[in-house]
Amino acid sequence: MENTKRIVVADTGTEFRKNLIRALSDETDFQVVGETGDGAELMRFVQRDRPDAVVMDMVLTGGMDGMDVLDAISRLPERPRVLILSGYIKGSVVDAAAAKGADFFVTKPCRLTVVAERLRQVMTPPAARSPRRTGAPAWRAR
Repeated sequence: MENTKRIVVADTGTEFRKNLIRALSDETDFQVVGETGDGAELMRFVQRDRPDAVVMDMVLTGGMDGMDVLDAISRLPERPRVLILSGYIKGSVVDAAAAKGADFFVTKPCRLTVVAERLRQVMTPPAARSPRRTGAPAWRAR
């Protein structure tokens, strides 16, 4: 499908990650092109496969946590959209991650269908979407 968005999923919780991938695979407009729980491997996927979006937890293994990955992604000439999906989303973490380029935040636990809805929002051009918080560099959903 021409409008299919290519997604990489990164979460250390193997069972959660598999369930999320299954849920995203049920959506006709998404194709999961990579999965990992390792931050360094996530960056290899991003650099090699050039996905449209990354869904990631802030806690990753492999020597690169979520902040390190956001730093690396921010330096890419063409970066994917980034949806943070984490159980640890506090004000200072949101602010720091948003400053590093995170596009949207979803707090775990959540319905997996919410992730697909939020991915669609992330993939919508900025001019066509209405922000949830005035002046906020990134959106947040529960």
